[in-house]
Amino acid sequence: MINKIIYALSHYLALLVFLCACWGVGQTVLRRLAPSAPGPEEKPLWHGIATALGMGAYVCAIQWLAIAGQFRFLPLLLALVFGLCLGALEWRALPARGEPTMAQRWRSANWAERGALLLIAFMILPTLIAPLCPPLAWDEVMYHLPHAKQWALNGRLSVNEWLRYPWFPYNVDLLFSAALLTYDDVMPHLLNALAAWLTAFLVYHAGKRYFGKSLAFIAAVVFMVLMRDEFDLAMVDVSVMLFIFAGCLAFYLWQQQPERLVLLAVSAFLLGVAVGAKYQALQLLPLLAIALLARTRAPRDWLIAIVGLLLPCAFWYVRNYMLTGDPFNPIGGKLFGFTDWNLADYQWQMADLKLHAGAPHWIIWPALLAPFIAKVRRLPGARAAMILAGAGLAVWLLTSRYPRYLMPFYPVLALLAAAVWHWAFVTACSRFARGQGDGLEKKAAVSCVSLLLLVVVPFALTKEYKNWKLVAPTVDAREAVLQRKITGYAMLAYLRDHPMGRTYQFGLEDALYYSPPGTGGDHFGPGRYRDLAGLAPADLAKALRHLGYTSLLIHTVRWPGIETKPGFAQFFTLVHRDGPVSLYQVADTAPAAAQPN
Repeated sequence: MINKIIYALSHYLALLVFLCACWGVGQTVLRRLAPSAPGPEEKPLWHGIATALGMGAYVCAIQWLAIAGQFRFLPLLLALVFGLCLGALEWRALPARGEPTMAQRWRSANWAERGALLLIAFMILPTLIAPLCPPLAWDEVMYHLPHAKQWALNGRLSVNEWLRYPWFPYNVDLLFSAALLTYDDVMPHLLNALAAWLTAFLVYHAGKRYFGKSLAFIAAVVFMVLMRDEFDLAMVDVSVMLFIFAGCLAFYLWQQQPERLVLLAVSAFLLGVAVGAKYQALQLLPLLAIALLARTRAPRDWLIAIVGLLLPCAFWYVRNYMLTGDPFNPIGGKLFGFTDWNLADYQWQMADLKLHAGAPHWIIWPALLAPFIAKVRRLPGARAAMILAGAGLAVWLLTSRYPRYLMPFYPVLALLAAAVWHWAFVTACSRFARGQGDGLEKKAAVSCVSLLLLVVVPFALTKEYKNWKLVAPTVDAREAVLQRKITGYAMLAYLRDHPMGRTYQFGLEDALYYSPPGTGGDHFGPGRYRDLAGLAPADLAKALRHLGYTSLLIHTVRWPGIETKPGFAQFFTLVHRDGPVSLYQVADTAPAAAQPN
């Protein structure tokens, strides 16, 4: 137990250091360049946006270091120390606190507010433990962390063509790579969780600033329900959501205060970080361009916006265009031509998205009613939120309908859904009150919060216990978790201890992070499964040697029949077997009898 506690505290201390550095960088930019300080009601939003800005600045710095081939521990450490120094200076510059303390707020709150605070606390509790587990999720061990690990090993940015999506924009994955280089592979989970917590902070304070405290509580609860399974992953969707929401908030603040051009620059920069992390973020650019055009036609404003947008993302698209002819490789293949992918890969990807299509969580469905409720429409910022959410939903419905691709719009959908839930609650209470004033509303609020606590507390404690069991503070504990959770881990550990050159695998793509560097095999790109699985043993050995592989891993349950083909033993030598996973050495040359005439 004590080992786990020390392990958790050390990781959270490292995360706190990074958080302070991010806030220091962002706060310096906002305070130095803004013509005036924000009002008391805007300060929390400014601090949240400043932290997101600092994260984006570190992403940009890491990108440039990796491009320059200087992706090393020392430059990263110097960048972190620089941010901490700025944070210390900005902390000293903060005015004396005039707000009530947490204890004072608790004493002055009514029972409904206290219950809401407890509810949010119990929803956050499991998310504090979940990020501490080793990498286990499919996408993170298949390509997010393998790419990050390769850059950390190389000390520079490289195109890892044997992994899935080698040409994607990878801003956030570079941040994960820096975490691997400076600490360990649990830190990417914590960075992902930090993005979720920071977004929740912005959702709550945006709701409080524009909609009121009660609605802000509901929005925070709705958002945490939506994000409940996103804290033990190292994937980019959560960070993209943060940068998009923070960028949209900065843009809305700039629309209200156009003299603060720094907000326009920050908005464009944050959106640029998102566009440099995932292609789906591109869908927002036409909408925001229209909004900018409706607000200003000044060349200076447009120049600021364009430069801010391109600074963190232009490299990825220019690189792709120069090296492959497709700036959106591989998604733009039908328009610009395919390179590593082909049309079948593209169609396979689209079919996979359709296979996983589904409806979002029911808790945000009331957001669809927001445009039809006058009281909700009159809330400050509601019109902008409805336009943003409507555009996002329209694109999502017309394209993938994959729930994860709706995540960038979860914050505004949570705010709109909260407004409708709150309106429905108040309306129902007023109908049943029959002249009793607001007494019924207060009693109903306390009852609802108490009921939610009865549901959430057991769930939170159960989930926390399950997450705690996966925390692995020692090498032996980590090995035990990975043996249970990662397909073929024992074989991959054997292969790491007994290297056999580059390895091709059938059926272990969900464990590539734990395989030796250079291990290939996937459904897409050169060396795709369907091009090799049906080959005769002689042709398979020749193809693997041509692709640079000298050994072969087969998960015989997932890919049966490959090793039972006639003549397989002539071209592949069994080296080791562990359960359903077999390791073979690929023959250097085919026997004379098998040579073509």
